[in-house]
Amino acid sequence: MRSNGHGPAPRNNVERYPSRFEGVEAAPTSGVHPSTIVHFEGGFPTPADEGDEMAVTRPARLAGAVLCVIVAAGCAQPTTGRPVADRAAAEKATTDAVKRGLDAFQSHFVNLGNEHARVYNYLNYGDVKITTEHESYKVGNPPAILLKRRFSEDGDWSDTVTPADSKIDYIKLDKDHAFLAPTPWVSVPSLYAEGFENCFLLTAWLACHLDQAIGQTKLDAPDEQPSEARSTEDGFEVTSGALLKVMMDEGFISIPEDKRDFTDRQLNTVVPVVMKFDKDMEFTGFEIRDTVADGNATQLELQIEYEVLGRAEKGDIPDAPSAAEVTAITDKAASDAFFDKFNDRTPEN
Repeated sequence: MRSNGHGPAPRNNVERYPSRFEGVEAAPTSGVHPSTIVHFEGGFPTPADEGDEMAVTRPARLAGAVLCVIVAAGCAQPTTGRPVADRAAAEKATTDAVKRGLDAFQSHFVNLGNEHARVYNYLNYGDVKITTEHESYKVGNPPAILLKRRFSEDGDWSDTVTPADSKIDYIKLDKDHAFLAPTPWVSVPSLYAEGFENCFLLTAWLACHLDQAIGQTKLDAPDEQPSEARSTEDGFEVTSGALLKVMMDEGFISIPEDKRDFTDRQLNTVVPVVMKFDKDMEFTGFEIRDTVADGNATQLELQIEYEVLGRAEKGDIPDAPSAAEVTAITDKAASDAFFDKFNDRTPEN
């Protein structure tokens, strides 16, 4: 399968978090944190009455469950003779709420439907400065897919179109990469030629590997991983976290090996991950935002966001271009050479 420029690095002789997703290897990750915060301000959805059992959706069940555990934690106020028990009840309630949030996050990508999503990636580390934005549209089963990419906020978009069941991906070149072919479009063997899995879609790929990172961190650094849940105006937020070194192993924090000069303290920093849900406990996005510093060491500024923009429709996916508009690349060596240039932020003509 063609590389998207990222991938998990192997780690030997360590306990590994088992993948919950098809198309993702069980790559290592890390931890859990003593900071357990529960914040409740009402407005949480509740499950339907017992007689309406069949009408309750899975997200509503999850939301109701989060309500129950957060209310329980909120009610666990210290009283004479019961402080230890109440604190334990609050911590358990928070743990349960966070687990249900993580379950809803995983369920969203295991059962990924017709979705329009956006991923924003900003990274600043020494002379490595990366800004990338992707938008994806996935429709149907087998899916038709449109993946858009640009390297700056005002940059030109490239489009990659994969018709349903196609063995070919069609790439419309952005202005910076137009020199790579004499036509506006290039065709290459499809990333999904051997079958589609949700984690093969680049935007979902990020979420799948983030799940790996959070799970591995729970094994590697459980006492450092945040575990927080709170209500918001829009619904709910759940905060967990992942070790920096594990996120780099998973490939979605991409810094060239020869540019890395992290201290052990930086590598063992657990970076917070905030997952967002609406009032029905439907996943709406996540955010990873932090500055990882250690004295005079080069600091890392990081911001990665996933946002569900809405439902993708069939009309969102362009038709395949005509043959006259396409330069076909069928040879593997030529395809690899093309992607080396296409993924280069400063390609040379």
